[in-house]
Amino acid sequence: MRLGTMTNREIELKLVLPEGGAKMRPAALRRLIGAAKAAIHHDLETTYFDTPDEWLKRHGMALRVRRNGNRRIQTLKAPGETVDGLQSFLEVESEIKGTRPTLSAVTDAKLRKRLEKEGIVERVRPVFTTRFERASWLIERGGSKIEVALDLGEIGARAARVPIAEIELELKSGEPADLFICAERLAEDVPGRLGISTKAERGYALINGTQAIPVRAEPLLLSRKGSAGDAFSALVRNCLVQLRANEAAIEQSEDAEAIHQFRVAIRRFRAGIGAFRQLIDDGAHAVMSIDLRWLQRQFGPARDLDVLLADTLLPMQARLQGQMPIGALVEIAESARHEARRRAHLALENPRYAVMLLQIYRQLLTDGWRGRSDGAQGALGLPVHDFADIWLGKAHKRLVKLGGDHAQLSEPELHRLRLLVKKMRYGAQAFASLYRGKRVEKYLLHLGHIQDHLGSLNDAVVGRHLLVELIERLSKERGLSAQDTSALHGVVLGWQSHRIASDLAGFQSTWKAFRAQKKFWGED
Repeated sequence: MRLGTMTNREIELKLVLPEGGAKMRPAALRRLIGAAKAAIHHDLETTYFDTPDEWLKRHGMALRVRRNGNRRIQTLKAPGETVDGLQSFLEVESEIKGTRPTLSAVTDAKLRKRLEKEGIVERVRPVFTTRFERASWLIERGGSKIEVALDLGEIGARAARVPIAEIELELKSGEPADLFICAERLAEDVPGRLGISTKAERGYALINGTQAIPVRAEPLLLSRKGSAGDAFSALVRNCLVQLRANEAAIEQSEDAEAIHQFRVAIRRFRAGIGAFRQLIDDGAHAVMSIDLRWLQRQFGPARDLDVLLADTLLPMQARLQGQMPIGALVEIAESARHEARRRAHLALENPRYAVMLLQIYRQLLTDGWRGRSDGAQGALGLPVHDFADIWLGKAHKRLVKLGGDHAQLSEPELHRLRLLVKKMRYGAQAFASLYRGKRVEKYLLHLGHIQDHLGSLNDAVVGRHLLVELIERLSKERGLSAQDTSALHGVVLGWQSHRIASDLAGFQSTWKAFRAQKKFWGED
């Protein structure tokens, strides 16, 4: 028997509190949001159901029965209209009598028919449970009504447990942009992260023992009929997907590839901002550029130490084991890497990162990033294919001018060339879907070969500075003699110099091959 039903679109976001977040008190949050009334308190116990083959999970759905006092509420959540940065679902709620889901409580005809056809409700069994205390307030922001809830508790499955400590903001009525603005102001005062996973997703990860893994960028597919403005929005969304996916991988693992791909997402984003600069509002450009540069710097030391260990110190240890204190240097480097990774983790919990994400998502939602000048307006409406032709032509010309006919360049010039090659490669990848034929692949392949040749040069320059610090630290902490310090420094630098010479040996022929190929743009 149904005692009450409701179907609505749920739009919300979460701020996940860091370790120790369970200590946050409702009174403190009430002050931060300026709620006039005291919180409404509930002790909630929710059981999630699914079939043995997790049919609901595989179709993006969640089915639960929540106990709130003597009442039991069945909720079915299904994928809803996507809003970047927000969790959006079609939500079907009904009050029921028993503890198991019932098909009759699914009042949405299409969803009920789909579940009935697959025999889902008859096959479901409990999979995990959430238990948490909720303190909630209904506030108004910018004409919108928003429910702010502090959830503290745990998700449990068999003997496994993970904590729940999050602030949930749900749009009850009004505009999604107001939800972002409310969250931005709150995030400035509350250390935490913009949540990625729902409670249901976290529960499934718990029972299956799954962890996030490093994620490469998905191919960016642009419509040849679209505008330059449309292309920039698509690029930003693509970069954010990669960034957020690797954020989760960084939190859950020590895989060096996660930090690498996180930084790749930042660099792609920054390169895109540079390529589309004339389209972007000055204020939005300044905020995005400054914050992304800050974020990249937080992750730089960890990545630099990963590269130094993997490409220099560990191969040296394997080759020279027992001949000098290389093992001690590796231990010092691994300790420094642990500290650098800790710094990277802290950056993810820094309010600045959460606010940056919220602002970018809001700009995407409202088109607030679009420039208002006549020049910007003209560029925004330019067919993306024409825009790509112009940008690729100019970028290629700058690259060839610096490299010259024979690329007989000094070390600083090679470093500048590497940066231009990297920007050119990110730009060419972004626009690649607009062009047909194998010339695109060949062009990107040649750029990749150039990066490979010049990459060790950059790694060595960065590594030299790191080595000075690491060897000095080794000397202080392990009492290394001046003679051993000097010898160790010389051997490491010699190892790097050999690698640089080897990589640069084939650079000239690689550069000539790049210069000889035909352009893939400007011919349609």
